[in-house]
Amino acid sequence: MNNLLKEAQESVADSFKHSLGESLQPQSVEQNPSPHFYGHNVFANGFFDCIRAHLPESKFYGGVKGRTGNVRAQKSRLALPMKDDNISQLPGQLRPFWSEATTYFQSSEFLSLAISAYQPFLKEVRPDLINHSRFDIRFELLRDTTAYGIGPHADHPNKVMTLLFYLSGGETSEALGTSFYIPKQSGFKCGTGLHHDNEKFNLYKTYPYAPNTVLSFLRTDTSFHGVEVIEEENVQRDVLRWMLWKA
Repeated sequence: MNNLLKEAQESVADSFKHSLGESLQPQSVEQNPSPHFYGHNVFANGFFDCIRAHLPESKFYGGVKGRTGNVRAQKSRLALPMKDDNISQLPGQLRPFWSEATTYFQSSEFLSLAISAYQPFLKEVRPDLINHSRFDIRFELLRDTTAYGIGPHADHPNKVMTLLFYLSGGETSEALGTSFYIPKQSGFKCGTGLHHDNEKFNLYKTYPYAPNTVLSFLRTDTSFHGVEVIEEENVQRDVLRWMLWKA
């Protein structure tokens, strides 16, 4: 076990749990263009360093071809879904670290915590979730490189919400952040996961890719978000992504 964890005398799951209990319960939730929030200092400083120290080499990631029709994303994004067969291939202490982390992030306890910030908005914007009880959790590491970018999209209608934990190694970059968009056509909504042209939207706000931050958003027909094309050379954009889907 990593020395940082030994000093705290906590398991990996407990370290995640104690950090996220407050980080995912913000005092306020931004409602435009769809319910979302952005948080700083998500994990204790030592544990954030521990997470970064356990990031696998790129050779353990795979491509995303077949998961998206975006050609740019297929060429410049790597993904490591946290599933047993993938975790079993990780070396040394990476294997038990991500195994414990995955157990926690796939628990009903974490699911309840993650969606708690949106409970006041469900009746109005996602009434289909009120009596829904079967969900699918998808938990993975992402690694984006130069030329990655993805146009405004609201996500598939069966997606409930997304958490993006930014694992920046020190830099804070708006150019590498996630943006929200407002359609130029008044009242435009999208009930599909179709990716749209940027020219049809106005940039509403960009949340920077910064160390130890999290971006959380509820999927609605107006949750248009994306990433502007990364033009900087030699970029490595590491993200821990947690998604909740209707099963």
